[in-house]
Amino acid sequence: MSKLDAMSIFAAVVDNGSFTGAARQLGLPKSTVSQRVAELEQGLKLRLLHRTTRKLSLTEAGQLYLGFCRRIVETGQAADAALSRLSGTPAGNLRLTAPEASGRVLLPQLLAQFRRRHPQVTVTCILADEQLDLVAERIDLALRAGRMADSSFVSRRLGPVRRLLVAAPDYLSRQGMPSTPEALAQHALLVHDGSLQWPLRHDGGIYPLTPAAPTHLANNLGYLRSLALAGEGIAMLPLYLCRDDLMTGRLHTVLESCPPLDNIYYAIYPSRRHPSAALLALLDFLVEYRFERLLTGVEP
Repeated sequence: MSKLDAMSIFAAVVDNGSFTGAARQLGLPKSTVSQRVAELEQGLKLRLLHRTTRKLSLTEAGQLYLGFCRRIVETGQAADAALSRLSGTPAGNLRLTAPEASGRVLLPQLLAQFRRRHPQVTVTCILADEQLDLVAERIDLALRAGRMADSSFVSRRLGPVRRLLVAAPDYLSRQGMPSTPEALAQHALLVHDGSLQWPLRHDGGIYPLTPAAPTHLANNLGYLRSLALAGEGIAMLPLYLCRDDLMTGRLHTVLESCPPLDNIYYAIYPSRRHPSAALLALLDFLVEYRFERLLTGVEP
């Protein structure tokens, strides 16, 4: 194995935070990963990592060396991307992140069809409601509601996310159905911490509801859906997440005449001069597959 390979392994160890994680990512035995980093240190006559039983940390030399290793890895990836585009055959691995709810509900069927079309592309999915650092986590594509302010990222609009106010029949039988947006102040509200404002369409304009004292606050839409099903209050959920509950009567629409404004979903990726053919193929597939119909709760 060449020194360039060892440098790539060292960068993977740091990015994954462990030899085990790097071995899993690279498809190598953990012993091989550890040995290659040790050989790299021996050749440099410098220690790159502090090793303890609980964690790894970079030495001063390791921090300096890591920057060069990452540039070499990125250069190799750019070369692969250029050749991939030249061959016209998308290939390689993509790291994709998405919120837990939309990733769990929408992505399996989409990626299954994408893989059938492009069998040489593998997709690693990281479902997380927090916004990951795309560069540090080596994310090729993020699916998120809302644009990113960072100009170093490219955003591609995928479509609106239709949202509804919903509650369980049991809750509504106990607390009554609100008839106006103002009446929501008297109800138990289940709020996502990324949607602290509920802009509602009302009388030809927008009613800017801000739940002052949510009964439950969470960072996961699936959890809020479960609370709504349990009769804990009124939640604002995307239609794709609660469509089946509405069809079966487990949830009812609240203030149907005053629905929330749609959220906008984007595909976001780090700005690169040469995006890979695999990334471009996935972006095109998201549009061609009519991902927008999934976001609005309509099957393609």
